[in-house]
Amino acid sequence: MLRGTIMNETRELYPIVDLPERRVDLTRSELLYRFDRFEPGDWSITRHPPKWQCDGRRIVGDCGGIAQHGQVFYREPVDGDVVMSFDAELVASCDHDLVWFWGVRLDREPWGEGWLGCLGGWWANLAGIERMPDMTPSAIAAACPIEPGRSYHVVSGTAQGRHFIAVDGRLVLCFLDERAAPSGHFGFGVYESCAAYTNLSVYRPFIEPRKCQY
Repeated sequence: MLRGTIMNETRELYPIVDLPERRVDLTRSELLYRFDRFEPGDWSITRHPPKWQCDGRRIVGDCGGIAQHGQVFYREPVDGDVVMSFDAELVASCDHDLVWFWGVRLDREPWGEGWLGCLGGWWANLAGIERMPDMTPSAIAAACPIEPGRSYHVVSGTAQGRHFIAVDGRLVLCFLDERAAPSGHFGFGVYESCAAYTNLSVYRPFIEPRKCQY
């Protein structure tokens, strides 16, 4: 794991995310964490029963075919705007729910404030973001069907009140909520599914204005 580095080069395949009136540039962002390997001691905060395994370069969650959900979080919280960049894959024969979290407060039960992102969710193959603790969808888009065994590169998080999901270099969802970004944990989830997550980098995003024209 690499921590606390200002980026002057990037491994990102898709380093730029263009949002409405803003651009997120990962090559100029502060790299808070980079996980080339997942160590069990670092991912010790779990909620709900599914098994989580740090499998070398991957972290894998498996519900075992049971109707349940589960989450795993990194041990240290992060303040303010956060953008996660990672690869995610549904393990066959699972066909739904790649889930991740950022800015989640764990000082309340069952949840404090935070954000949940998902691909292949809501039993309808949708992309969406939920605001916690209510777990009600803030935005949903039928823009990114997923399939088991295929790796998806996700860039997602919060940038000056814009909460977004980009997949394989394409923005699939963005909405504006200018409430202050919470200080909280980042992590991953599963819901009646089995999923593997790799190549995680966590950034404090560099954001610049971008003129939009019709």
